[in-house]
Parts: sequence; C-alpha cells; structure tokens
Amino acid sequence: MQNIRMTAILLMAGIGSRFQSALPKQYHNLSGKKVYLHTLDTFVKSNLFYEIILVCDKDFIATVCKEVAHYPNCKVIEGGKTRQESSYLGLLACHANSNFVMIHDAVRPFVSLRILQENFEQVLKHKAVDTCISSADTLVHTQNGSHIDDIPLRSAYLRGQTPQSFCYKLICKAHEHALNAKQENASDDCQLVHNLGHKIAIVRGDERNIKITTSLDLFLAEQMFRLPIKQEITPNTSIRGKKYIVIGSNGGMGREICRQLEQAGAIVIPLARKKTAITIDLNDTKSMEIAFQSIHGQYGMVDGLINAAGILIKKPLDKITLTEITKILQVNLTGVILSCKMAKIKAQGHIINISSSSYFKGRKNYGIYSSTKAALVNFTQSLADEKKDLCVNVIVPQRTDTKMRRMHFSAKENENLLDPKTIAVKVLKILKVKNLSGEIIEIRAQ
Repeated sequence: MQNIRMTAILLMAGIGSRFQSALPKQYHNLSGKKVYLHTLDTFVKSNLFYEIILVCDKDFIATVCKEVAHYPNCKVIEGGKTRQESSYLGLLACHANSNFVMIHDAVRPFVSLRILQENFEQVLKHKAVDTCISSADTLVHTQNGSHIDDIPLRSAYLRGQTPQSFCYKLICKAHEHALNAKQENASDDCQLVHNLGHKIAIVRGDERNIKITTSLDLFLAEQMFRLPIKQEITPNTSIRGKKYIVIGSNGGMGREICRQLEQAGAIVIPLARKKTAITIDLNDTKSMEIAFQSIHGQYGMVDGLINAAGILIKKPLDKITLTEITKILQVNLTGVILSCKMAKIKAQGHIINISSSSYFKGRKNYGIYSSTKAALVNFTQSLADEKKDLCVNVIVPQRTDTKMRRMHFSAKENENLLDPKTIAVKVLKILKVKNLSGEIIEIRAQ
C-alpha cells in the first residue's frame, strides 16, 4: 500500500444543456454549498487520494481555484469539448508518481465513502472497476425510438454510475487507442477499456449516488439531505478509558446508554436534575455553567457528549401555556445547544444529539415537541459543518419504550416500541467510528 498513489479526477466541464439554466448544474447551490464542493468534501474526507484534479470549463477556472484554495492537494485544469477529452486531459495532468486514478462525475455529490473505499480496494486487484446498480424498471431496446424491438432480461443489465477506477497505464492506453481509432465521444471511460478487451470488475453502487442532470434532480437532491443514513455503521476503534458526558442519564434512553458505556469500559459522567454526582437543570443556564465547570475541573477535556434529555407535553396549541412552551424549547433545544457550546471535547471526539422521528413531520397535539426535534436535526448538521475536528451526529429513533412515552400515549399507541437498549447499542457503534459526521441516523424497530 505504501507505493499506491491514487489520483482522483472530478469531471465538471459540462455546460448542462439538459439543466436549462445559464449556470451549469455543478455550480448551483445545494443546501448552502455548490454541488461540486459537496462531492469534493467526500473525496477529501476519504483520505484515499494523493491528489485531486478538478476538470472544469475555462470560464470557471478562476472561481474554482479560489473556492478550493484551502483544500489540500487540489489542482484545477481546463476541460475539453467532450467528456472523453476532459477525462484524457485530467489523465495528462496527473502527477508523474500517480499509478491509479478514480474518475468521477462532480455532479454526483452523494457518492459514499463506502463506494470510494471499495473502488480503491478493487482496482488494486482488477486494474479496472465500474460502479453499478441494478434497474428497478423494465428495459426495452428500440432502434427508432417509436417501436420496441426487444425486451431484454432485466437481471442481466446494470446501470453504470461513477466513480470508475483504473490502473493509470491501462486507462491512458485505452484513451490513446480510442484517439488512434478516431473515437472521440465515448459515454464513459469503461467503454474505452472494454474496447481493449480488458475485463472490468463491478463495485456495488447506491441509488442515492444520483447524477444531477435536470432541475428536478437538484430539487430531489435538496430533499435527500433530510434523509437518514442507511448504511451499516462498522466500529473501528475502542472507547475503553474514554470519558463521556451523558445528559438525561436518569431517563430510559440515558440510563441504558450509561450502562452500555460502563460495560464497554468507558468513564461515564452522568448528568440529570437529581440523583447524580453532578446535577444539571437545562432550564437554568447558571446550573449548566456550574455543571460543566465542575466536569472540566474534575475530568479535563472529555471524549464525547451525548444529549439524551427531553420533555414532552402533549396538548393542542390552544391549551398549552406559555410556561410549558418555554420549558419544551429550553430542555429540547436551547439546553442542547448550550451544552454543545459549553462542553470541552477533545479533537476527534463526538457529539451525539438524540432527536425523534417526529422531526420529519409535525404531530397532532405535540407540535412544539416536533418542532424542537426538527430544529435539533438542523442544528446538528450546522454544527457538524462548523466543528470539523469533531464527529457530530444526530439519532432519530422511532417510538421508544420510555416512561415519558407511556405517560402520554395509550396502550394501543405504544405497541411495537423500540427498546432503549437498541438506541444505546447504536450510540456505542457511532462512538467507535471515525470520520462519521453530519449524519441523520435513523433507528427503526426490526
């Protein structure tokens, strides 16, 4: 692995004729950031690449250079008239020491770290790799576009995505062969390698790895930022001996989280309004300041903060009082925000905020509660962008078997509840993972 030098080539020179906008799609904002920058963030976060080359239209070179100036090992070059030409220019711009390349559409901002990692691993074995997914739609073959000539077996066909990864010498040879054969507008790089007769391995893609081609795609992409993470979280580090603050340690979720942390050998610092060595009242800012001063005086900087406290008052808006509204806002939102501000957390440490599945859609008679949970998700995503040295995530469990839940809902409404232990196990998995941040992590009943 020591001699592997992988270059990433992000193709972004297209003018976006199907997008129907004077501004190419890669430069449109998506959740407050340009599309291509979301893609670049994921590539940088992977730590897989020796260098990253951005191939763009000449009219945007100055802008892109300015926007990526703070990113490490990035190079911006002018693209060509076709995708094939832009890809070849990217290859020619690679560092002399590069021996593998990963070519990706910059307008696929939802490419996952898993896809990048598997491309990296498989290209070392096979020298050519494509990222593919199956089709849920029936495929038809037509010669003239007006009549069906054949309906092939769907299971025998896959949809090609990117990235596509190659041994550098192989992909250069494929491009040169295409140029000599006067082939100048291939749909992708795998087509050129296939023309050489070289076998191409397949990495499993993802339905979320969409290519933003139309204005509808951009709208759907905005909504996708609201979706919870789906892939399995695989622990890769230990939490033994690490120090974690758990706010709401006397509640159903908090108590189970503390128990699981202790079993894993972590040092737990439980916080609640009573029955803990250090008490805290999320309704009282002074109480919070004293609690965190006491913690850091006794323990120093900690490895993580888990916000598991919450309050639910189930009343219609015309019946709930201002005092009750203020209390819900203070405990479920303001208190969480202040705890994230006051906690002194080591670099690479964690913040886990526990929201609720009600964040996605407001619920009758507890709209204030649902509103705070939606706000908590947005706050966590914002904080993750600010705190690049921390892993900041939010958990959105479905209905959970806690005392608070059973106080406010009927027996029928409390069927098929999540066990708090399920949430605690997920919390520990997240704490054992590096480089997971800004995610909405859904927990559903099995």
